[in-house]
Amino acid sequence: MRLRDVLEHSGGRLPVLVGGNALDRPLQTAFTTDLLDPGRYLSGGELVLTGLVWRRGPADSEVFVECLAKAGVAALGAGEGLLGGVPDDLVEACERYAVPLFAVPADTSFREITDRITSVLWTEREADALAARSRRRGMVAALTAGASLASIWPAGNAWVVGSTGGVLAGGPLPEARRLAAAFLAADGAPEPVRAGGRLFHLETLPGVPRLGGRFVAATTAEAADELASLASLDLARLESARQVERRLAAQLAGVLAAEEPPLPAMRACGLDPAARHVVLVASLPSGTAVPLLEELLEGAVAEWDGRAVAVVPERPGLPATLRESAHRLAAVTRLTAGISRAAEAPGLATAFTEARHAHAYALDRPGRSRVVGCDELASHDLLLAGVPASARRAFADRLLEPLAVYDHRHNSELLRTLEAFLACDGSWTRCASVMHVHVNTLRYRIKRISELTGRDLDRFEDRVDFHLALRLRR
Repeated sequence: MRLRDVLEHSGGRLPVLVGGNALDRPLQTAFTTDLLDPGRYLSGGELVLTGLVWRRGPADSEVFVECLAKAGVAALGAGEGLLGGVPDDLVEACERYAVPLFAVPADTSFREITDRITSVLWTEREADALAARSRRRGMVAALTAGASLASIWPAGNAWVVGSTGGVLAGGPLPEARRLAAAFLAADGAPEPVRAGGRLFHLETLPGVPRLGGRFVAATTAEAADELASLASLDLARLESARQVERRLAAQLAGVLAAEEPPLPAMRACGLDPAARHVVLVASLPSGTAVPLLEELLEGAVAEWDGRAVAVVPERPGLPATLRESAHRLAAVTRLTAGISRAAEAPGLATAFTEARHAHAYALDRPGRSRVVGCDELASHDLLLAGVPASARRAFADRLLEPLAVYDHRHNSELLRTLEAFLACDGSWTRCASVMHVHVNTLRYRIKRISELTGRDLDRFEDRVDFHLALRLRR
């Protein structure tokens, strides 16, 4: 209902004093008051009717109208019966705060106006409810027939959003990532969130995990409820298909682990055997990362050996995209992932091994966001990642612990000297210059390192061992 409907129904008996260009404002309800500050009873969109009993002087008009403007009322109707007209100070205040104002003559009752508004609003709401039920039945039928939710849900005031901020239905939503962060951070039922100047109601979907799942965001609670029921129906249909896809993807992972020809398994997963693909291995502290990778990637995703494994078509910037997602999730969980180089079908088994080793290497990294691509690692890093962590630590400690103990007891710099010497490729003069020491001092330190470890830094094999031990220690 619009303000125009109220004024035109009165046959011109309600003259507009302020805001004649705002007659198409929507009205939510009528509210009658004689309080000077009725703000706590207003929620926005009301047509406020007042007999001006609250007015004791011109200053009161400023207080009253400011309160209405802050609440976002649709218009103000001022009765003329008490004061014999609408005072100029009230007109001026409404002009300052852009609140539409009309006069209610003494022979017109507020009851007549409120009855008109109530009658029209109930008629409109009943018609809207019937239309909504009909529309919902049509969308349910379309979903059952195989249509996607994104294709049948109109862009407007409600969206389905993935846990990392991707919009799955409802059209563009600039606030999606901020809403996703608030959704993941909520302990219980998500509270309404204000973002981009709008208030959003967030609705969880029954039985859907938050991480790797989806939720509904809407500007009204009614729209959130409607879309949530449709999204649950759509997700149930998708989940049955996903179970089949996961089984096929698990078979592909098993084929790659066994180093068998992958072409039949790739075709079963809908992957193009002629294209290049990347293999990812990922994990979360709370369990499998399969739902999360399904949300982030297009490809074959399954759980294998307690990890999520994905085989996806090669695309530029994949590691950066995954790191960005991991960074956004760092406040609520820690994503660990290893990414292989792109490979053609015959090389996917090797790519799978690379991804597993990169994941093992990432597990030892500090921080909450740990995504490692093979292009970041030297070949020996990938080789060492395949060695059990306990064996790696034992190797580094056995070789470097005597130097660490000596440095602690004598306040010396043997470990730092060793690292600098290797970084300078064994050049005495260059290393002495870098460390700002005399060459004889450097020679004494290198001799002490050899005595403590039983290794000779003139031997290439011993230099390699020291280099690997220092890398493992870091």
